[in-house]
Amino acid sequence: MTSTTLTTFANGLRLYTQSPDEARFQYREIFEHGCYEGMSLPPRALVVDVGACIGMFTLYTKLRHPDARVIAFEPVAESRRILDRNIALHRLADVRVEAHGVGRAPNEAVSFTYYPRLPGNSTRYPDQKALQIAVLAEKYPDEDAAANHRGFQVTAPVDRLSRWLPRDGRVDLLKIDVEGAEIDVLEGIDADDWPRIDRVVAEVQDLDGRLAAATRLLRDAGLDTVCEPSPLVETEIRTFLVTARRDGREAE
Repeated sequence: MTSTTLTTFANGLRLYTQSPDEARFQYREIFEHGCYEGMSLPPRALVVDVGACIGMFTLYTKLRHPDARVIAFEPVAESRRILDRNIALHRLADVRVEAHGVGRAPNEAVSFTYYPRLPGNSTRYPDQKALQIAVLAEKYPDEDAAANHRGFQVTAPVDRLSRWLPRDGRVDLLKIDVEGAEIDVLEGIDADDWPRIDRVVAEVQDLDGRLAAATRLLRDAGLDTVCEPSPLVETEIRTFLVTARRDGREAE
């Protein structure tokens, strides 16, 4: 079991984390640079957090929208344990944690690589970390990027997202941060469910045409889509924040 630290951030926020440096990076992205601020939510919004990790985005959502309902997916048991502790620490209501990864097809035993030093980078597709490791090694030689990306295999079930969506009502925001499995998540949404999803925010690394594929899927689903470089990530890593909204929903 990875050791856990109760970390305090600039605004006094506290969270349990196994990697304080990475958690501070996530805090800066979400709370200081506001990478999710462009998505307003209606009262009693339903938010789906795919790739919840330790819960930074879930907590951000609940602090801004205390009445929001959140379904958080986190397949890595160690991160999920800390997610549960953070939910309890902040006494968050209406947050449901699912111990599944999300993909295009169900599978009871999928291998993920868990990085203890960078748990938010844990991934189903570790080969896709090669560019990131190379860029970080060149820019920050004292930080030992290879060691930071040294992980071990864990196994978790994966299922299609549509299997877990409520059968009635709308999904006001779908957030996707899954380290290379974005297309898997989007292709795991049934055609009949797409009209009920009003907003999507996804982090996408533009490898092998993945950015174009993600934007095409979102636009085909009827969502207006914008792509911007992900804040704080080195441009050479080619990571983008894709935001998509159904026309007219922002007026709420």
